[in-house]
Amino acid sequence: MTEQLTTEAVQPRPFPDRQAVLRAAVLVPVTVAHMHDTHPHRPLALAATEPVDARTGGLDWDQGTRRLVVRPEPAQVVGARIEILTVGDHPLGHAVKHPGGEVSWPEWAQLGDTPVSWHGQPELLTEGAAHPCRLHLTGEQRALLVQAEGEHGLDFNEALLRVTRPIADALGAIPPGLERTEALGRLVGALIDAGARYLVPADPHDLPGWQPHLQRAMQALDAQARHRRDERPTPATAPHRPVRYDALVQAGYDGEPEIVLTPVLRRGGQWLAAMDPAALDLPHYRGPGW
Repeated sequence: MTEQLTTEAVQPRPFPDRQAVLRAAVLVPVTVAHMHDTHPHRPLALAATEPVDARTGGLDWDQGTRRLVVRPEPAQVVGARIEILTVGDHPLGHAVKHPGGEVSWPEWAQLGDTPVSWHGQPELLTEGAAHPCRLHLTGEQRALLVQAEGEHGLDFNEALLRVTRPIADALGAIPPGLERTEALGRLVGALIDAGARYLVPADPHDLPGWQPHLQRAMQALDAQARHRRDERPTPATAPHRPVRYDALVQAGYDGEPEIVLTPVLRRGGQWLAAMDPAALDLPHYRGPGW
C-alpha cells in the first residue's frame, strides 16, 4: 500500500526558468568504488546529487536609503552536481550463498531492503562459495536516473524560492524612511501574516543572524523533500531508489557461475513539490510583529 502524504495544493512554481535549472545540472561519471567511499553507510548508490552555489542571501540595513535590504544577494539559480554511474558493467566483488537460499552481498553491493528477483540458473550457486557479482546499467536506466536526480535540482530551486520570495515580497511592501526597528517589525509581521514565520530567526534584531538562519531553512526544506521522495513516495513524488534488482545467474567468462544485478527503476511523472514549510522543526521567532 502506498502511503499518501498530506501536502499543500499543487501550484505552478515561478522558477527563473525550468530549463535554466536543468541546464545548471552537471553530470559527473563515477565508479561504484567512489560511491561506496562517499556513501559508506548507505545501500548501493547509483547516483547522488548535491546543490551548487545555494546562496539565500541575508539581511542588512542601508543607512543611505533607510531601508532593509537583502545583502549579500541570493543565487538566482541553484545548480546541481549529479554523480552518476556510467553505462556498462561494474564489478562489485563476491556474493556468498548461505543455507536456506540467503545471499550475503559484497560490501559494495549492500542492497538494503530493495527486493531481489532471481532469474537464469540460480541452482548453479553453491552454498558457502563466493561467486563474482557485477552491476549492469543500460543507457535507458541511466537516463531514468538522470531524470530522477534532476528532481533534486528542481527541489533545490523550490527551496530557494520558499526562502527568498517571501522575504523579497515583504521588503517590497515596506515604505522607505522608517526607523530600523519599525521597518524590522513590519518585515517580521508581514512574514508571519504570509505563513513564513519559519524564516524569522529567534532574534530578529540581530541582522547578521538572518543569513545563517535562512541558509539553514533552505537546507531543511531540501532535506525534507529528499526524505519524502526517497522514504515516503507517492505516485506524484517518484522515489529515486530502484523498485527491485533483477539478479541473473549465468555462466561467466571462465565457465563459473556469476551474478549480474540489473536495477529496475520507476519512470517519473510530472515534478511536484514535496516540501511543507509548516512542518519544519527550526528554531525561530515565536513572538508577534511590532
